[in-house]
Order: sequence, then structure tokens, then C-alpha cells
Amino acid sequence: MADTVLNTTVFDGAKKLITHYNVVGDGTGNTTKIVDVSTLATSTLNGKPCTRVKLIQVDFHVSANNTHAIRLAWDATTDVVFQTLNGEMSYDYSAFGGLKNTNAAGVTGDVNLIMPAHTSGDTATVVCTWLKQYD
Repeated sequence: MADTVLNTTVFDGAKKLITHYNVVGDGTGNTTKIVDVSTLATSTLNGKPCTRVKLIQVDFHVSANNTHAIRLAWDATTDVVFQTLNGEMSYDYSAFGGLKNTNAAGVTGDVNLIMPAHTSGDTATVVCTWLKQYD
């Protein structure tokens, strides 16, 4: 049996992106690309494609049986973990403009969600608000 994953873009506007991820795990873990910048709408001002996103806010619920936290990572040659999620909480980074991509070697601008091995039946819901960048 494989993890049951729902990964959707709720809103893709000129400046803001909202993503929703939900999983019911089978115990094996997985990595899901929750932001693929190549598929996002281009700028309505200059026609440029989105190249990066900043995390403005994240709301999440990770089931209590999960002994390993979910991680958000900037996609690169070696992914860079920038947020760990466990329990039920909300983080708001809007006061300082959001968490910025580190631009590590091989950066793609995409964002991965990593759910490590866990107990079968564990669940997680992650809703992120992103600020789009057009470098």
C-alpha cells in the first residue's frame, strides 16, 4: 500500500500562492514536491516566470503517533531543510517578509515536503502561504 496524498494548489495569483497537502501514511514515508515553480502563473506585470517562493505562513496538524517530524526543504542538489513540523501549530513569518530560499548549489526554486518513515495510518495536513518571486 502507498501513502494516500492530496497535494493541491488552492490559489496561484500574481504575488501569492497557497498550497494544501494532506497525507494518510502507509508507514514507509515519502517526499512530495509541494511547490513546482515551473508550473506557476507568470507575473502579470512583466510576464516573467516565478523562480522562487518565500514561506509567509504555515498551518499544520501532524498526527500524534508520528515520532518523526515532517520537514519542508528547498529543492537543490542537496535539499536544505528550513522548517520542521510536528503536532498542531501555525507559524507566521509575514512580519519580516517570509523565510527565503537559501539558494544552495543546484537550487531549483521548488519546495519538497518530506514525511519520514512513520506509523501506518498517521496523518498530516499542511497549508502554506507563499510569496512568489520573479528574479
